Amino acid sequence: MLVACIATARFPRVFAVVGRVACAAVAGLATGLVAGGVVLALHGTTWGLFANWGDSGQLIRWADDIVAGRPVPPDYPPAVLHLIARWAELTGDSTAGALRTSQVLGTALFGPLAYLSWRLVLTPVWALAVTLVAAMPLLEPYKPYTTVVLVALVPLLIAFAQLLHRAAGQTWIRLAFAGAAAGVLLGVLFNVYSGWFLWSAPGALVAVLVRFPWRAPLRGLTLLATALAGLVAIAWPHLFGLIAAAGTVQDRYFYFDTAVEPAYIAMWRNDLPGDVGPWPPPGELAGVGVFTVLLVAALGVAVAVGARRTAVITAGALLAGAWVLRLAIASQMYDTQTVQLYPRTTAEILFCLLVLAVLAARYGGQRLQDAWRAHAVTANGHVPRNVAPVHAAPIIGALCAALLLALSMGSATADRYLPRNDKSVGLLAYVAQNVREPDGTCPAYSGPIGCAPDPGTLLRGEWPPPSPGNTTQQPPPP
Repeated sequence: MLVACIATARFPRVFAVVGRVACAAVAGLATGLVAGGVVLALHGTTWGLFANWGDSGQLIRWADDIVAGRPVPPDYPPAVLHLIARWAELTGDSTAGALRTSQVLGTALFGPLAYLSWRLVLTPVWALAVTLVAAMPLLEPYKPYTTVVLVALVPLLIAFAQLLHRAAGQTWIRLAFAGAAAGVLLGVLFNVYSGWFLWSAPGALVAVLVRFPWRAPLRGLTLLATALAGLVAIAWPHLFGLIAAAGTVQDRYFYFDTAVEPAYIAMWRNDLPGDVGPWPPPGELAGVGVFTVLLVAALGVAVAVGARRTAVITAGALLAGAWVLRLAIASQMYDTQTVQLYPRTTAEILFCLLVLAVLAARYGGQRLQDAWRAHAVTANGHVPRNVAPVHAAPIIGALCAALLLALSMGSATADRYLPRNDKSVGLLAYVAQNVREPDGTCPAYSGPIGCAPDPGTLLRGEWPPPSPGNTTQQPPPP
C-alpha cells in the first residue's frame, strides 16, 4: 500500500482513492494481526478463549438453548447469541466451536468496523488515527462484540448530532429517511451490546439539546421521532426485556477495580484474570500518572480549539455523563452491596478522552495551519507556492507512522493472549488448551499427561494430579 501511495502521489485523483484504501488496510491489519494471534493461541483445540468457563460458558449455554428452541433471557443482548447458534446450525459445528469463530472474526473485524464508523465524521487519516489511538486499547478478543459497539456508537451519535444541527436546511423526506436509518443502526448496536447506551444516555441527551435546531423545532422533532421509531422497530424485544427486568437484575461481582476510589481512572484494565499489581498504578504527579496528565492536557486543548465543534461537544458530553453515572452508582455500592457494572464506565471515559486527544490534534493543527497561511499571504491576497498545501506527503508520512504503530500494537496485544499460566490473560487460552473438548478428546497440545476434565479442576490447581512419588499439588491461582 505504501508503494502504491508513493507511485500515485503525482496523480491526485488516483492518489485520493489509493490513500483511502491504504488507511482502511492499516486499520484492518492492526486487528487482523491480533486475530491471527488468537488463531495461533487456540490451534489444536475446538474451544474458544476460556473454554466453557466464565462468560464463554454462559454464551455457549444460551446458544445451546436457542438451538434447542428454549427461550433465553430477554434482558441480554440477543444478536451475538443468535449469530453463534445459527452459525453452529449452518456449519454443523458445536456452539463452542461457533463461539471460537465469533471470537476470531470479531477480533479481526474490530479495526475495519471502527474505521468505517469514524469515516462518518472524519477524513481517512483521522479516522485511522482514532481507530489506532482510541479504539485499539479497548480490543478484547475474549468478547470483542462488547467494545466494538462503544467505538461505533460514539461516531454514530456525533454524526446524528451534526445532522440534527443542520436539520433546519433539510427537506422533510430527507430528515425522515436519515432519522430512520440512524435509528436502525442504533438498534443494531443496541442488540449487539446495550450496556453502553445506559452510560451514554445522559451525554447524548445533552448533545441533542445543545445541537437541537430551536429555530426549526418541528424538523428537529421529526428527525428524533423517526430515529426513535427505527431503534424501537429493530430492538423492541431486547428493549422491553430490559425495561421489564429493571430493578431486578443485580450485579454483585466485586473485583480489584471496585475496591479503589472511583474518582480517578488510569486506564481500562477490564476484569480479566491476572496479577494487576497496585491499582491504579502509582502515578508520578501526586498519584496521577503521566498518561493521565497527557489525557487531561489533550482535553483542555480540545475544548480550547474546538468547543463549538459537534464532535468535541458530543464526546465531551458523553464523557461527563458517564462520569456522573459512575460516581452516582459507586456512591451507593456500600449500601446496596451491588456493583451494577459501574467500572465499565472507565472504558467509555478513557475512549472519549482518547478521542478528544485526536480531535485536539486535528483542530489544533488546523488552527496552526490557518494561522501560518494567513501570515504567509502576500499583499495581493495570494498564497505563495512554497506554502501551498501538499496533500500526498503528509498522508504518506501518516501511513508510515500508523503502519508501525499498528504492527506494534497488534503484536503486543496478540502476545498477551497466547497460552500461558503465569497470572496473565494468557490463562484464557491456557484453559482452552488443557480442558477436555466437547467430544471427549484432549486438545492436541495439552501435554503427555492429558487434559483436565473441566476448567474448574484446572483453575483450582487440581490438575495435573500428584505423581505417586510426590503428594503435593499445585497451589490454586489467586
